[in-house]
Amino acid sequence: MAIDNEHWNLIIGALKGTLDASSQQEFDRWSADPENRRFFARISGIWNDIQRRAAAYEPDRERLWQQLRQRIEAGNAAPQPRVRKRRWMPLLRTAGLIAASVVLTLLVAREWSAAPAPEEHRQELHAFGGKSRATLADGSTVWLQNGSSLLFDTRFDRKERRVALQGEGFFEVARDAERPFIVDVKGLHIRVHGTKFNVRTLGDEAVTVSLVEGSVALDAGNGMQQWLRPGEIARYTPSTHDLRIMSGNVELESCWAAGKLVFTQQPLGEICRYLSRWYDIRIDIAPALIHNYAYTFTITDEPLEEILRIMSRINPIDYSFSDNNSVSITELE
Repeated sequence: MAIDNEHWNLIIGALKGTLDASSQQEFDRWSADPENRRFFARISGIWNDIQRRAAAYEPDRERLWQQLRQRIEAGNAAPQPRVRKRRWMPLLRTAGLIAASVVLTLLVAREWSAAPAPEEHRQELHAFGGKSRATLADGSTVWLQNGSSLLFDTRFDRKERRVALQGEGFFEVARDAERPFIVDVKGLHIRVHGTKFNVRTLGDEAVTVSLVEGSVALDAGNGMQQWLRPGEIARYTPSTHDLRIMSGNVELESCWAAGKLVFTQQPLGEICRYLSRWYDIRIDIAPALIHNYAYTFTITDEPLEEILRIMSRINPIDYSFSDNNSVSITELE
């Protein structure tokens, strides 16, 4: 895989958030390719980590370079299929160098700044072309779904740790009894101390909060709080301030952020529901196949097409991808 200078400029602009409308359309066309999306997701992970390090910078350039080099080498050393490793490693090194040059510019500017304004401590993380993982200053971990963003103060304060989410995020919050962690999303305030939960916005219609572990308090701004227990899903409608809690499949809601997805004798319909969340793609399956063909396998970072190809060799199914980020599965005639 080769990337020319034009596309490198698009990638850098997307990371920095400086693309104009025309360039954004060109980037969207480029990132529509699954292989390009996977590559950009890897770069985004490096970029987000570098942003976090720059925000908490201490004036020690040699230390920063050592950390940056170790981060890039660690990313290249992660286990990957052999063919992918040869293809991605030079590109990741280049991506790391590009990000490093931007960070050094930021560091030099900060070192010579007489009085940093409070706004400089506010940071926004973006996920482009795939999910992205970031570790906040308090040790909390956040996974952002493709197209999502997180706005926060890198210092937090003495009373609370507050972030604002747009899109979808999975949170693994570091426990701190003195400072609750608060997620603001479309008028809903999610208050926790230490827990794991998923937050998903469904356009302008609703917000869902799925609790995996711990407990959270939900405040819809009407003076009342409702508590969520593990295994429960809350649905909040911003237009009416309606907040409802029900039991649900929290594993399905949060599976996209996990390191692997395990199926044991699951029917095709159930598997496709998880694959849709894992790969962020709509899957249309023929009704007659929903309860047929049980499979047992584990997914880590394999492409969706590879998974479908293997499944089609085991049972008589056919699949086809569409341009509108969807795939159709039918019975092979």
